[in-house]
Amino acid sequence: MTAVENISAKPGGHTRRAAWRTRPRRWRLLLVGGFLAQVAVRLVLGAWQTGPVLIPDETGYLLAARLLAGGAVGNLSGRVFYHSGYSLLISPAYWVTDDPATVYRLVIGLNAFLSAALVIPAYLGARRMGLRKIHAWALAQGIALLPGLLYYTQFALSDAVLPTLVSAWLLAVHTWLRKRDVRFGLAAAGLAAFTYCTHPRGVVILLVQVVLLLAVPFLNRRMNRRDLGLVGLSLTLCAVLAWNLNLWVRHALYPAGAASMGHLLVQRLTSVDGLLWTASLTAGKIWYLVVSTWGLAGVGLTAVIVLAVRPGVAMATRATAGTALTALGGIAVATSAAVPDEGTVANHAYGRYLVCLAPFFALAGGAALLRAKPLDRVRLTLGPAGFAAVSGAVVAFGSGDRLRTGFFGPFDFPEICFLTWNWSGLHLWSATWTALVVLMVAVLASASVPEPYARRGMIAALVSLNLAVAGVTTDRVSSYWVRQLTPRVSLRAAGLRPHDRVAMSYRGMGWRIWVSQAFEVRSGLVPFDRFDRRPPAASITLIVVPWSLSRPPTASWPAAQPGWHVVTALDGGIGGWAAWRRDGT
Repeated sequence: MTAVENISAKPGGHTRRAAWRTRPRRWRLLLVGGFLAQVAVRLVLGAWQTGPVLIPDETGYLLAARLLAGGAVGNLSGRVFYHSGYSLLISPAYWVTDDPATVYRLVIGLNAFLSAALVIPAYLGARRMGLRKIHAWALAQGIALLPGLLYYTQFALSDAVLPTLVSAWLLAVHTWLRKRDVRFGLAAAGLAAFTYCTHPRGVVILLVQVVLLLAVPFLNRRMNRRDLGLVGLSLTLCAVLAWNLNLWVRHALYPAGAASMGHLLVQRLTSVDGLLWTASLTAGKIWYLVVSTWGLAGVGLTAVIVLAVRPGVAMATRATAGTALTALGGIAVATSAAVPDEGTVANHAYGRYLVCLAPFFALAGGAALLRAKPLDRVRLTLGPAGFAAVSGAVVAFGSGDRLRTGFFGPFDFPEICFLTWNWSGLHLWSATWTALVVLMVAVLASASVPEPYARRGMIAALVSLNLAVAGVTTDRVSSYWVRQLTPRVSLRAAGLRPHDRVAMSYRGMGWRIWVSQAFEVRSGLVPFDRFDRRPPAASITLIVVPWSLSRPPTASWPAAQPGWHVVTALDGGIGGWAAWRRDGT
């Protein structure tokens, strides 16, 4: 068997299975210890996060969580709708306290546990790919520490949990098809529906699950038709529940309507210019996936394609490989077609949307490398080199000079910035060659040492590199932007108190400011017109209004009432704002 085919082999023999039975407690402790270590790493990295900075995404999820926990209703009309599945998972933070700062820290803690759970499907997946228990455990730890996965756990974003959900879904699909056990079919249906509830990318997952369900009778004629009906019914019911929950949250938080990207999707997929745009951005996402995983996802992508098309591969493995590839292509194309042209570098190369599938493809790549012979490992590096070179060329050609002139935010490129050690621009080819050199050096180094140590060395190198990148990007990107952005928009500068009732003059106010402050105010923001001569309600203690930086703060409220005074005035980055407090409050 070739190294690529080996990733579908059944693990172990009688000797190893017997050894497992003789040491169950030891292995269970090792599995639990690995999970807790993953939690600890995430808690340490997220300890510096004190409030949302990726606005409006984080605030959208947090306000929905507050609503689902029975708290105040916010107003995000005109912004993009954020699906409610992730908000449902983090809503228990509001049961503990209504203090926004404490809620945010609890959410980061919940992220740590939900994200660390990825090691469970990763370990089981590695075992399905033919690795021994110790190698499967070690590789699962390394994959769960990929910088992209750790990075998003530091924010209140659905990307903190989507990798766990999607990995568990693919594992359930493979188990269902291999064992023909309806319980795993029901699990796959539920996970697909909940992914749909969590993010628009889940729409693709749901559609792929529907197509798979329709194809199963042709893939395996021995599959019980009654079981297929149960799985289909479960998928339908779960999808309807998810749709209704999203609809309820949408009506509550977006009373004047939410921004829609559907028209962009249709326009891009039905015009020549739109298709060219979509193809270029799709290539950018593939490029980012390969480079940000040090080429592992490129090896895995090659291996999964081979498994999906090669005759003689087990049906369950081929179908799961096809499912993963379809999901990858669907998400890459849909998110590329629906994204507006914002004039940013991230329009052309972006990793967030495919991070949910990064563990699966990186795991497949890691398993293929660990099972291959030294010479075969070198050959396997041709796959990521090809994907990175071709997709990178498409990005460079399709974007023209916009990679140089567009707005560059290091928060969109944490791993890429590390590879080039440049935090102010995207150097596409430098990042590409650096990632491929890292992979090649690891492969060549493994060929120069005895085989038992080669696998350990590669996994140790992966873990060490991931932790180093995570530490640097936390300092240079995530915690840096907390320090830079939070003081400019936070109502803490205005001395916000728990009992304050806050009114907001929205007209002329930068959206980043009011969306950020909507999360900080426990009772929600009260709309207010700063030009209205009528006095504000007696319950209002703090009023926030837009402020022109060229004028004194006292001019920010033209109809200011007696008994009010300015407590702060700040440049929010996209316009200024001033806060007025009622005397004696």
